[in-house]
Amino acid sequence: PEAASIDRMRTDIRLLLDYADDEFDGASFNGPSLMKTLDGLSAEAAADRNTFEGYSAWDVALHCLFYKYFIAREFGKAGPLEPYPYEEGNFAERGPTDEGSWAALRAYMRKAHAVCRDAIARATDDELAELVPSWKVSRGKAAAWLAGHDTYHTAQIRSMGVPGIREPWKR
Repeated sequence: PEAASIDRMRTDIRLLLDYADDEFDGASFNGPSLMKTLDGLSAEAAADRNTFEGYSAWDVALHCLFYKYFIAREFGKAGPLEPYPYEEGNFAERGPTDEGSWAALRAYMRKAHAVCRDAIARATDDELAELVPSWKVSRGKAAAWLAGHDTYHTAQIRSMGVPGIREPWKR
């Protein structure tokens, strides 16, 4: 959103979006943000499914991305993300796992975060109160969930034994 609209934004929404930004690609209090964690991985390490959970960091990144897209679509703002370049779904097939594809995924994640953030920032109280039919919760609750979702999956990636995450985090 433009600077003027941010200045007029309600405090609760601004706090929610600040939290979401920090957990996604900022200075999280919980450790490295999602994108700082992913940016530290090579494509080979990110694609490796030899982890405690059987998922790769790449798989989890696609999962997080899909829900940013889902929320943007629920707010009617997915236009800049269309056509969605990956399979839609909770844990989608990932396609090629080369360095170029890994860089493209992370760039698209940043774009999707910005679109989703903008959709939430511009939402009226009435829009935030509308139901997400498939979840049976309000758009506002779905938006609030999103930041915690990034936090949860960052911790998952950092603790599931992804090759390439060898050093403990130091602030």
